[in-house]
Amino acid sequence: MTGAAGLIGQRVAETLMSEGRPVLATDRAASPDGTMKIELADLTDAAALDGLVGREIAGIIHCGAISGPMLGRDDPAGTIAINVQGTVNLLACGRRHGIGRFVHCSSVSAYGATPSGLALVSPSAPLSAIDIYGASKAAADILVRTYASDYGLDAVTLRIGWVYGPRRRTRSLLHRLIRDALDSRPTRVEHNGQYWVQMIHVDDVARGLIAAFNQPALTARAFNLTAGTRVAMIELADAVRRQLPAAEISFTPGVTYTDVKQALFDIAATLNSLDWSPRVTLDEGVAGYVEWLRTHPF
Repeated sequence: MTGAAGLIGQRVAETLMSEGRPVLATDRAASPDGTMKIELADLTDAAALDGLVGREIAGIIHCGAISGPMLGRDDPAGTIAINVQGTVNLLACGRRHGIGRFVHCSSVSAYGATPSGLALVSPSAPLSAIDIYGASKAAADILVRTYASDYGLDAVTLRIGWVYGPRRRTRSLLHRLIRDALDSRPTRVEHNGQYWVQMIHVDDVARGLIAAFNQPALTARAFNLTAGTRVAMIELADAVRRQLPAAEISFTPGVTYTDVKQALFDIAATLNSLDWSPRVTLDEGVAGYVEWLRTHPF
């Protein structure tokens, strides 16, 4: 599997190993907490990937990427190289070596803003990304399905919502709310708080990816992976206050957030086809992230 040093990849690898399953964990960086053996390999190094996949690999869970709009904005060429060309390199290796299932971590950012009035976003909805990260995920997403249709590779892509939980190190509103509260610092958010996000805990993401890897005879090639709910920023603040009652959080009108509005993502096919459902509630997930950030200040 790729991206084993990252938030999702490390959790996937840990879960598989806890089940007694052999995992070849790869990343271009070592494990940040030193808890996992990782074979160093860059997704842009096709020869290195070919050597790894050639070790009688049963399948690939592809979590490696430049992850999130905030990371891709300042390096569009690098984001495309890793997220798109890197995925092609891995798909080509999988095809050459005849692997079983190929599972790709895509993102709901691939959809971009969804049409006004749309109630549910199905996996068949158009991919209309409006930022570099979303565009890179949409391109890789389409390539995964192309390798399935043109070359018979057993490949599936999961479009994942806003991931949170222990080990998330990239900045986010939730991180800011918790970190400020832990440091006894007020949070002033330049927004009215009515922007909705569709979150999912990292543990549920890991289980979803493994379910997609395990499930035989999938006919669909794309699934949405979220908790099936939407949470307004003001509700997220309330969840933080329930764990940290002294948190001082206020919202005021402003332009800090770009409101890319997205309708509720339809996860019915995910629930039915992957034999999976989200387990971690928002309060449970926030509580766990609070405890992790207490001992991992950054």
